[in-house]
Amino acid sequence: MDQAVWFNMSTFNGIIHEFTDIRVDFFRGFGLQPPLACFLSHVHTDHLAGLDRLRSPFVYCSAATREILLRLERYPCRLNYARGIFEDPRMQTYKHLAKVLKPIPLDTPTELELKPGVRIQVTLLDANHCPGAVMFLIEGDGKAILYTGDMRSEPWFVSSVARSPAMIEYSTGLKTLDRIYLDTSILDDFPLQTKAEGLSELLGKVSRYPKDTIFHIKAWTYGYEDVWVALSKALGSKIHVDKYKMGIYKSLVTKSTDNRFAAQTHLTKDAPYLVGFTCGNIQREGCLTLDEDVRIHSCEKGMGCHVTEVKPIVWIQPIVAHLENARDMVEVGIGGGGDDLAQKLTLDPEDISKLIDIVRDKNELVAQPGNEIKDILENALIGFREVVLDLDAPEFTKEESFKEIIASLVKKAKAICNPIRSLGDQGEHHNALPNHIVFPYARHSSLPELRHFVETFRPKDIWPCTVNPRSWNKRGITMRGLFGDCCSGDSFEHDALMERWSSLGRSSREREGKPGADFDTQSTSAHPDASSQPTPPADSPAVDEPNDGSCTPADDGPLAEDVSCPGPALTPETTRSPPPPPSKRDHDAFLLDSQGAETDSYSDADLQDSQASALSAHAYETRLHAFLTARANVEGGGAWGTINLISTTDNHSVIEPELGGP
Repeated sequence: MDQAVWFNMSTFNGIIHEFTDIRVDFFRGFGLQPPLACFLSHVHTDHLAGLDRLRSPFVYCSAATREILLRLERYPCRLNYARGIFEDPRMQTYKHLAKVLKPIPLDTPTELELKPGVRIQVTLLDANHCPGAVMFLIEGDGKAILYTGDMRSEPWFVSSVARSPAMIEYSTGLKTLDRIYLDTSILDDFPLQTKAEGLSELLGKVSRYPKDTIFHIKAWTYGYEDVWVALSKALGSKIHVDKYKMGIYKSLVTKSTDNRFAAQTHLTKDAPYLVGFTCGNIQREGCLTLDEDVRIHSCEKGMGCHVTEVKPIVWIQPIVAHLENARDMVEVGIGGGGDDLAQKLTLDPEDISKLIDIVRDKNELVAQPGNEIKDILENALIGFREVVLDLDAPEFTKEESFKEIIASLVKKAKAICNPIRSLGDQGEHHNALPNHIVFPYARHSSLPELRHFVETFRPKDIWPCTVNPRSWNKRGITMRGLFGDCCSGDSFEHDALMERWSSLGRSSREREGKPGADFDTQSTSAHPDASSQPTPPADSPAVDEPNDGSCTPADDGPLAEDVSCPGPALTPETTRSPPPPPSKRDHDAFLLDSQGAETDSYSDADLQDSQASALSAHAYETRLHAFLTARANVEGGGAWGTINLISTTDNHSVIEPELGGP
């Protein structure tokens, strides 16, 4: 294996095609017809899109997810477009959702009435990903699906799920799942070390150090709690965390307020060891502490811990996996909860759209904008996800904000395109102990584990929840090729969707007379059943909101001119040849083409309209916004959104000055 590609952001837009009245892990674009129920698998950022503004009856989740979510702190930036800077961030929380979030106990089939005569049964199953993270088994009206969210399907985990009472019918073949909505964050064919192997390696390394060595665990997200527990026990030391983290984890222990003799309830298995518990009449302390004078730290940088600021530190960094030839795969990406345990700044889609305009039209505001940031911004915008910045909210300064944000995005983009590094244990020379320790501890599964999981349940179909269409087409990745022999069905609906999308890209090239048959496209794709797609609100910003968030480009988009994240097809499959395009497109073809005409780079000739006329990039975005807004106006039933004047020649995609424009 020469290069592996790591994508750690869900592109799923919440649509469960078998149960169209619900949404999962995506809470935007409902318009005036919200779903009858929503479901949240866990609290990582890329699964919370739109939740802070949700207007829906209920959001079902695990009890731990509810308690964590109510205490999350976000710092969204707001862009002052005229000045090209970001204003001071304001903290937002999800406390207003206290009456909306409805916990369901794990491993308990629960019947929910969506509306009179419409019922579904939902079972929450642990996802082996982070505290409170669950999979959803949804059954009803003769259909059944499993939505995995984010999961790590280690062998022991697959066995545990297979023998659970709720899943035993499907693992033994008595019933068949219609579809698994699968965590496809990593689709490369390489083995992962198990979490147990990673912990064993870590404990072996730290045991070599003197008894007074101070360690700092560089983990800024949920999912490394077992690492805390193992280190604390092995070294006989508590772990210093900041007040924000302590408050989050204390919420995982609850007690009735009207009975002082009531027993405590622990919402996760590791909560008692982390924050303490009552045994008889004695309150036992947990391993997490606010006391700085301990050997192990996992406090947020910049919070004023005197120990980590003045004393020598050995840094501990979890990675995804050890690869061949002494290389390591680090965890990178723009979502996936990379900084959810730190008080970081975020950009929402509206401000991402403004930032794209500034980078494109006002490059003089940026010393070195670099094409590296364009992929990040475009991907997040099309997927309608937020971008978490590598900036600390307490240190944010208005005057330097724009420069700092650009630098943060460039750093993030370079990391995404280079996840394979020769890290090793840095600082080890002449038998000296290193000052930087790495150990494997993946929270997502690669292809071998995913195939084992799918083969255990043999569903009829697989729907991927993280998709990179251009890369997948170039590498020949299909659900049939990856999982066909593990499934009981022969119709892979997502493959058909991708074929239609790529076929339209080919026909666009042919109409333009452009040589080459390689797919070099940028698109968001619509599910053939357009009626099941969420409708964008009339006041949505002029962005490419997908009708099916499962198809979100991550390599090249209209803004990505020079950036390419290499990744060979590590599992060689071939897609079926697409049928020849019709001479005149039908409505579905127009819908797909309108959402993403083929583009090789950011050029006018590649952006085609229905009459194959060349459009500028701005005209393409204007026409796309007009199309989405018009559809929202027709289907939404509310106030109509504004549509700028447009034409096939782009003469009127910008309002003339005499008409009130700039």
